[in-house]
Amino acid sequence: MEQTDIWSINPSTSATFFKTAATVTGGVYPQALVFTNTNPVVAKEGAGYKVIITTTADDSGKTFTINGAIVGQLTEQGQVPNPNNPEVLAAPNNNTVTSVYFYSRIDSIVISAAAAGDVSVGTVGDLALPRCRIKGFYILGDAATGSLKVNRFSYTTSAYPTVAVESLLDISTPAGATLTQFLSLPGQGILTGQQQNDFAVVTLDGADYSLFCG
Repeated sequence: MEQTDIWSINPSTSATFFKTAATVTGGVYPQALVFTNTNPVVAKEGAGYKVIITTTADDSGKTFTINGAIVGQLTEQGQVPNPNNPEVLAAPNNNTVTSVYFYSRIDSIVISAAAAGDVSVGTVGDLALPRCRIKGFYILGDAATGSLKVNRFSYTTSAYPTVAVESLLDISTPAGATLTQFLSLPGQGILTGQQQNDFAVVTLDGADYSLFCG
């Protein structure tokens, strides 16, 4: 059997991963937000999450422009968005706004005008995996039954794929708040993508988990 290096990932998000709540004033606009965490990497090995931006006042009419690397996207193929066409989010009124895309790296987020209140930036939602193989997983159960699902998506068109191409894994997790279980997948594991710009989204209901990929 072929032996390859593997890596593990324990999904974790934070609404202030990049920037804790602070005012954005002064200077010339549009202006890049100053991040508290200057490391642009969202998650290891090209995995990522959606970006969540929170405002504490009415910033309607302003925009946030996200520049970074999208999980599964090959920008050299001319997919949208790309470095010349980044994702632009309408700023909310004392609320949150979430990116459409999953990001593995955030280079900058540019606000179009001074914020009326505090702004924070973080990560949210399910884990997106690049093209890799899931070799196994470890589950810590919840009090009730749940599920662990992995669905494949693909950038085969310029539009963001909102419907999964196929289900790669769909298992029920048993009830038991102290129950732990490790499952090693047979063969070479589950391939998350059939082509280079495929990616997979891991959705969990009612448990904590770690994935072992290669």
